Amino acid sequence: MEFKEAYKKGTRLKSGQVSEKYSQNRAVYRIKATVNPITHLLTGQAQITYFNNSPDTVRAVTFHTYHDVYKPNSQKSTLLKNAVDPQNHQGVIIYKLLLGQEPINLKDPKQATYQGTNYSVLLKKPLLPKTTQELTIHWNYVIPGEGFVRSGAIDSTSMMVGYWYPEMAVLDDINGWDRIAFDAATEFYHDFSDYEISLTVPDNFTVWASVAPENPKDVFSPMVQQRLEQARKSKKSVQILTAADFKSTSTGTTTWKYEAKGFPDFAFALSDHYLWDASMYQDEHGEFFVHTAYPVKHPQFISVMPTIHTSLDVFHHTFPVYPFPYKHFTIFNGYTSGGMEFPGMANNHAQSAKMVESRSIKGTTDEEMILGLTLHEMAHMYFPFLMGINEKKYAWMDEGFAQFTGTFAKPIFPYTHRNGPSLGSQNIAPMMVPTYQHLSSNTNSYTISSAAYHSLYSLLGKEEFMKALHAFMDEWKNKHPTPYDFMYSFNTASGKDLNWFWKRWYFDWGYPDLGITTVKGNNVVVENKGGRPLAFTILRTFKDGTTSKQEVSPLVWENSSSYTHKMKSSKQPLAKVELILQLGGDVESKDNVWIKP
Repeated sequence: MEFKEAYKKGTRLKSGQVSEKYSQNRAVYRIKATVNPITHLLTGQAQITYFNNSPDTVRAVTFHTYHDVYKPNSQKSTLLKNAVDPQNHQGVIIYKLLLGQEPINLKDPKQATYQGTNYSVLLKKPLLPKTTQELTIHWNYVIPGEGFVRSGAIDSTSMMVGYWYPEMAVLDDINGWDRIAFDAATEFYHDFSDYEISLTVPDNFTVWASVAPENPKDVFSPMVQQRLEQARKSKKSVQILTAADFKSTSTGTTTWKYEAKGFPDFAFALSDHYLWDASMYQDEHGEFFVHTAYPVKHPQFISVMPTIHTSLDVFHHTFPVYPFPYKHFTIFNGYTSGGMEFPGMANNHAQSAKMVESRSIKGTTDEEMILGLTLHEMAHMYFPFLMGINEKKYAWMDEGFAQFTGTFAKPIFPYTHRNGPSLGSQNIAPMMVPTYQHLSSNTNSYTISSAAYHSLYSLLGKEEFMKALHAFMDEWKNKHPTPYDFMYSFNTASGKDLNWFWKRWYFDWGYPDLGITTVKGNNVVVENKGGRPLAFTILRTFKDGTTSKQEVSPLVWENSSSYTHKMKSSKQPLAKVELILQLGGDVESKDNVWIKP
């Protein structure tokens, strides 16, 4: 009903294009913050100007305090419950809040309400369309250490700091205010705003952020500035900070200043003992200054820089063939497992092939693992950051996209027949069920969604798929597209009614399960038992060991659950027929193989 109302009002169009009635709000953040790396205390003062660009009057404003998830009684996902945090965390402590010049008591229910990780503040004077509201917020919180999720202290003096300021929630035409509580599993939803940041840290620390500092001469030594200029001219990695450059003690503080325009968020990292490498990637889309930061104890992280270059090459020339959104990009070594994306940054673990052996994924190398993680996190700069997706409700839009993008680099994992009965469980809800509402959303977000993208690519073919994808991205970049905007945009750009495809992949209780029913002569009959319109490959093996294969479009499932494939005749006797399903398992894989009796 929420979507129907938006289309009825005309804020969304069934053409998939952006309506003239579409609007989105934004903010300007002017923040001064101090980090004490010894105590992990972050103290901040924010002056926020909130712009109501909508035609509606706003009577309350909502902002997020995401680190409240660490409070003892907060709602936590298993991801955080299983972590170890020795601190009795108090969350975000707000000790001053002004609306304009009027102080607000956050404990007074007549002035404000609190839910999970959100504050909603009632406005004494309603915010009319095309007007602004000023907020002043003073706060502090302790950056979490051991057991942190997505953002926190890697060691005693190295930290990746995200979601660190009170962030204005998104107010859109579908959901109203985004008041979904953060539980450490559900991710994020951001407006596109402007940032003016002053960040004060001890003078023996280096800071990396979503953008380069505005005052490099104040924060970098002449030697570092010289090395940065060298790196700007080098395709190969240049070491900006070496172990010899570390200073064991500070003599004061340094203030790092940043400006970011039209960013969905702002993050930073800091350390007094991280190495720093930089290089320039350049092609027809421009120059991209890329960086890595990592401790001496992780020499494997040196391999990350070439994978950044490889990823940019894939993005620009293979998929999605679209300019990378950030000309300044940094990968910081720190996350305890996997990676986490931020605008212009990623927080990555040093990957290795051994990490996935426990999941029975073999045949890969450390280099492929590093490339897989690097490319995946960098792909998030497109979805959700460029595209402004609501990850809290539709994580499959960006996680599946990133997973699918990885297949255009060197294949990360070889195909193996995987029997996955859990993929057919009632616990796997349709993808359109909001991500935050069900426990098995992770399977939808990655495995099921990447298979759906693959099938859509196979259905349309490379040329038509890319045409539709670019139409969608051109239309909706820096805005807030929903799944319906994605689907309608593809319908319009491709000139095809794909509603049957969308329904079975995203709305129905289907599952991925194909099986060979019979093989007779040159005909192989395949049954779609799970209902998903999957792309698949028929692989034939002959008695002499030679093989042939043919890809089959999901179009064969539009009007039938059974498909008879006529194989090309061969002089060699047939020994075996296999079905290969890319990018995911099959609920019952035994019937994916037929062996001649």
